Amino acid sequence: MQKAWEIASIDRSKCEVFSKALNLSPILAHLLLKRDISSVEESRKFLSCDLSFLHDPFLLKDMSKSVDRIESAIKNGETILIYGDYDVDGLTATALIFLTLKDYGARLTYYIPHRLNEGYGLNLEALKVAHKNGVNLVISVDCGITSIEEVNFLKKQRIDCIILDHHQPLNDVLPNAFAIINPLQRGCEYPYKDLTSVGLAFKLATALRSRLRHKHIGEFSPLEEHLDLVALGTVSDVAPITGENRILVKHGLRYLASTRKRGLRSLINVAGIGRKKQFFTDTVGFILGPRINASGRLSSALQALRLLLTEDEREAKILAEGLDKENRKRQSIEEIILKEAMSKVERDVNFKSHKVIVISSDNWHPGVIGIVASRIVERFYRPTILVAFNENIGRGSCRSIKNFHLFEALSKCREHLVEFGGHEYAAGITVFKEKLDTFRERFNSVAIENLKPLDLIPHIEIDAELLLSDITPRLIKELEVMEPFGVGNPKPVFAVRDLSLRSKPKIINSNTLKLWVTDGQFTYEAVGFRRAFDFRADLASRRFSLAFTPSVNEWQGEKSLQLQLKDLKF
Repeated sequence: MQKAWEIASIDRSKCEVFSKALNLSPILAHLLLKRDISSVEESRKFLSCDLSFLHDPFLLKDMSKSVDRIESAIKNGETILIYGDYDVDGLTATALIFLTLKDYGARLTYYIPHRLNEGYGLNLEALKVAHKNGVNLVISVDCGITSIEEVNFLKKQRIDCIILDHHQPLNDVLPNAFAIINPLQRGCEYPYKDLTSVGLAFKLATALRSRLRHKHIGEFSPLEEHLDLVALGTVSDVAPITGENRILVKHGLRYLASTRKRGLRSLINVAGIGRKKQFFTDTVGFILGPRINASGRLSSALQALRLLLTEDEREAKILAEGLDKENRKRQSIEEIILKEAMSKVERDVNFKSHKVIVISSDNWHPGVIGIVASRIVERFYRPTILVAFNENIGRGSCRSIKNFHLFEALSKCREHLVEFGGHEYAAGITVFKEKLDTFRERFNSVAIENLKPLDLIPHIEIDAELLLSDITPRLIKELEVMEPFGVGNPKPVFAVRDLSLRSKPKIINSNTLKLWVTDGQFTYEAVGFRRAFDFRADLASRRFSLAFTPSVNEWQGEKSLQLQLKDLKF
């Protein structure tokens, strides 16, 4: 699909000020300005990422109240249930709170719902069992913000509930919980709104530590050691890598690379990255995160949670190997569903009248369709929903594009849904089969009302135009200070014009395009992962412009500069 290039203009006078004040190259100064870092002081904070820049956790609404209640539960020997979610953010948040409270001698139990059998969030049957087992306090992690009925049940049983959830409240209607820690709730003046649930869990742990340290309760291990969990959950949840998230992830990746958690160390070894001394967001997003997610997608996420908590070397190895096997199985299922979904799109979707893609099947695995939905958005650039039906009830995964807020759009379709929840770019729905067509029509109407024709053309933001001679090891080294990369701080993308091919293009592993590009003086390898559709028979005879991210490729101990292909323009 043809992309529109948006090439950033360079404010040379501001770049010069930044460059001199911070001793940076003009390119790096320009990249900072383009990311809305408009003062020298902001730049210093962005580049240093010091943990001292984190906000006081007690600025979160209900934090003090939550700490008091947990302290009371520990002191009185009450049983605390940590009720988590089956994705990486939910699992790491559950593990972080469990490990923290364990240090204080709390009586603990945990529960992770089964994705296929129970679905997302608090459920009454599990809470009834908790009541029967004498639970006194429930900490709902990465879920609960829309669980009105379930929290009312707990209240009737005189069980307090603390909700720690980063999801958007529905119409500002909140459950009647003992306390709610969510920066998005009305009345919460916490300065940073994009923390994940594991980020909020770290805030809770920090608040507890500062309160209980003075009372000499518990044996303390350094809280920073749990930043490995924060990095895992934050990156895997595709949260913005800005503000506090940037600080937490930058330090967390360092702790992750040298983690002392036996389960994570085993998973790192099984994944074949045990010798790497430095981890990046891609390490989490493409290697570790999918393996932790795998068991929750296909069956029970308890295997992944046990991996995060285990202190037994043998058990850690067995669990890590099991998750790796589940991930390979997930990949096979994903490819089958993707092929079927692509066929449905090409057969059933009329892009002249359909601004959205809503397709379904009785044979799809509900734990994998979210990944496939993302792949379809990548290919067709339309808000996409895939629904997996089990008899009359369907569970859908939704992914969106820029300028189309999924949660707000689904709110306008709620009369056609059993339930829904999520964020701007990702959400989940439950829908009856007989309602799917009317939902599709209403969802498409919302898209027609809100999306302009230009919104349906994928844009690629080019940070600057360069020459191939500008791509040097020194530039790569400079760009490293911008890490960690992710939403809100993407990898820099540059453009070079008037290139030609040095040799015939290659398709590797059926979906990767490999080129050798030259301007007549300099030649570089360019690789486009999942970019085989960019291949054209006449490519060798034409001159073109290339959009790319510069990188270092390491193969068999040898390092070389490589251009990660983002787009080709003729």
